[in-house]
Order: sequence, then structure tokens, then C-alpha cells
Amino acid sequence: MQPSESWRYEDPLDVLRRFIPTPLRARYRIESVGVTVETNDFGLLPALPLQQPDLHPREESMVDWKLIRDHDSHGMLESPRFLTAGSLTIVEMGTACLLGMDRERRELLGFIGAGVDARTYREFLVPFLCEMTVQGFSTDQSFLSFSSGREFGDD
Repeated sequence: MQPSESWRYEDPLDVLRRFIPTPLRARYRIESVGVTVETNDFGLLPALPLQQPDLHPREESMVDWKLIRDHDSHGMLESPRFLTAGSLTIVEMGTACLLGMDRERRELLGFIGAGVDARTYREFLVPFLCEMTVQGFSTDQSFLSFSSGREFGDD
């Protein structure tokens, strides 16, 4: 398997894609938040600082990201639309990207369409996910809404 490939998942009984295998895993640190990323696509492992074991462990938040490359979802990213209810925040960016963040369970789930290229992912979605994570999980305070200053297609 080439590094740019992802695992194809086709199960007609799992239309919600609840059981997509995510065999690729890595641990990162984003400011004071430790992040474990699981994915089905090498290209969705972000280029972030890897988490290193500390000699003196400090109290930090841990968050799980599960990022799924959805080969059946096509289209380009659109401006983010937010829906928040209790500890759950949903961000929809057209058919190309759907993100769900559960602050209570400390999880972020993302479906990223086949049309999202590496540059868009690296330059827009990774910073967006990091900002969601830091603002949503770095403290026990309520989630602060935010908007990214970046627009799609900006150089």
C-alpha cells in the first residue's frame, strides 16, 4: 500500500459508517492538550509535534480525534456552519467535511471527503481542528465559539 492510499470501506449494512477501521494512530501535543489521532488515511495524519513522554508528567487534557477519509463524499469545502447543543458541537462544511466534537467524552470525529486535497487539509483543516481542540478542551470552561480568519483558496 502506498502512503497516499487509504483503506476502502464498503459495508452495505453500515450506512452511517460507524465501524470504519482506523488502523493508523499517532499521538500529538497541541499547546497543553494531548491528542490521539486515529484515521484510515495516511494523508490525514497531521504534521504536528509528536507527543513525547515527559520525565515529569504534568496535568494535561487528552482528546481523541477520529478522522475518516470518506471516498463517497465529493465536493469542495464551504464556509463552516456551527450547531451547538450542550457538550456537542457539529461543524458542517458542505458535503466535503463534517466534524463533530463532544466535549464531555473528549472526542472529535471528522468525515473528510475525497475532494479535500492535501494542501487544503494541511493549510485550513488542521489549523481549524487544532483551534477547535484548544478552545474546546484546554479548560473546563464552556466552549467559546470561534471563527477562523482563513478562507478557502487563500494563498
